Amino acid sequence: MNNAKALIPLGFLLALGLVISTYLVTNVVRDILMANQIIKVRGYAEIPVESDLANWKITVKAQDRNVAYAYPVLATHREDVLTFLEENGVKSDEIRINPVQVRERKKRSEKGHETSEIEAFQLSQEITVKSKDVHNISTMATSIADLLGRGVNLKTELPRYYYTGVNELKSTLLVEATKDAHMRAKTLAEGSDANLGPLRAARQGKFSVRSADASSIAEEADDDVTSIPKKITAVVTFDYIMR
Repeated sequence: MNNAKALIPLGFLLALGLVISTYLVTNVVRDILMANQIIKVRGYAEIPVESDLANWKITVKAQDRNVAYAYPVLATHREDVLTFLEENGVKSDEIRINPVQVRERKKRSEKGHETSEIEAFQLSQEITVKSKDVHNISTMATSIADLLGRGVNLKTELPRYYYTGVNELKSTLLVEATKDAHMRAKTLAEGSDANLGPLRAARQGKFSVRSADASSIAEEADDDVTSIPKKITAVVTFDYIMR
């Protein structure tokens, strides 16, 4: 009877020891796993800017069975466009007039096959405007449609807007993106009840020119050329060790 009573505390102590050992081993394993854990964070930074250069292409056209008759018409359309640009404040050194392009339009048979007979000569000439007055170009891109009502045969592309000072902002963007990545990593570590260890790897992403209202931070996004207000963005990716 006395032996049975002595075995009870002994069994209790063995069970307690097993629980403590299991707890200690679990903690050691957890610490080992945590020590080897890597967290990957992405840092982001942006700076709002306004486009400082516009590139606008206008093409005038004319056609006739006789190329000698088509060219004077083309020349008249070209002068109408140049007058329009001048009246709206575009300087001569902001305009480039490209060579005339001539295309032969062949007559087709009743079955729709192209023949060797020339039906008309199609002439075209591209006028390119490069200006720092981006808002003026934006206004003209709309109002030039008035020339169509006066019989001017033209085709105009949407202006393309650029910001030329991206390189000057890269250092600032990298610093801010790095701070953002570190803050995110620290937050993740604290939320995981761990300490943030040293930086293991760092990768610089692409600098992008985005529209001011763009919400995505995708690294492979194409640069925006359609809007005047923009933002320059930078993305970095860091790997930190968790302790």
